[in-house]
Amino acid sequence: MILRNGTKAEQVKKLQEVLADLGYHPGPIDGHFGSLTEDAVEAFQKKSKLYTDGVVGPSTAVALNKALGNPALHLNLESPEEEIKDSVTKLKWVKCPADKFENRGGFTRTTLRSDVAEAYNALYKEVHKNGGIVTSAGGRRGLSSKASPARSKKSMHYVGRAFDMALPTGMQNPDTDPYLIERAPNSRKWIVWCKTNNPNIPKQPIEASYVVTKTNSKGKRYTIIKTKEVVVRAFNFTTIAARHGFKNISARRSFFKGGSYGGAEWWHFQWEEHLQRKKTTFGEELLKVYSIERAKKFVYWDEAKNCKWKATWF
Repeated sequence: MILRNGTKAEQVKKLQEVLADLGYHPGPIDGHFGSLTEDAVEAFQKKSKLYTDGVVGPSTAVALNKALGNPALHLNLESPEEEIKDSVTKLKWVKCPADKFENRGGFTRTTLRSDVAEAYNALYKEVHKNGGIVTSAGGRRGLSSKASPARSKKSMHYVGRAFDMALPTGMQNPDTDPYLIERAPNSRKWIVWCKTNNPNIPKQPIEASYVVTKTNSKGKRYTIIKTKEVVVRAFNFTTIAARHGFKNISARRSFFKGGSYGGAEWWHFQWEEHLQRKKTTFGEELLKVYSIERAKKFVYWDEAKNCKWKATWF
């Protein structure tokens, strides 16, 4: 079971009691998961060094229970144990090309599993045909790599379904960045525009977002999001990525409250093809690229294996 903004249930009321007992402020204890409850969850996740998304699933529930001194308030959101089907034929890992941009960091390769690599290579080819580039901060994530406030325990990177573009190549300086990042209307998602010198692509005005880092009186760093209109030749990278099966994700709410740049998430694209809603498990996806022996060594195997797509895995 997942508790998130908009959920109305008795378990939400219990969650609110837990948060209040721990000294957070979830708002009225009424069983309605609203913005105050979400803020309280995020505050707990951040302090506990958990992935900070304001969503309560089995992992956050376990952390809440450990922090409690009152067993009567314990939450139980554990996924039911099911037999995980192994994959007879394993997909291979493929190193795909990527582009470095000036001195902005990044890699010349991104590693993805073979079916995702095929889609990525088609995307890469189309982007280059339009005169653009695809930078890289990596794809595959090792099974021993731990989660953090910026990394989910059920990240698509573990199963080879996601790639990140180099973080310093957008949202830094709209005049010189290869990517312009525009906020989608009424959303925490972004539209990524790729600059080009291709004369067949017309110039257009883009309201590009960028970040400025400040330091408050207590020496704590925080970010401010600013915008600037830029008139430039650019094509919609996000639309092309979607055509090849890659979807963008939302920025974390904390990013819009002065949180770190790592919460922007404009760079992350994941391949969601063939995932069956509330049926495909995270464990099954791991077993498409790893043996059962290797998969069981995944640091979050027991927590993540039975989580289902769009139910307890997002």
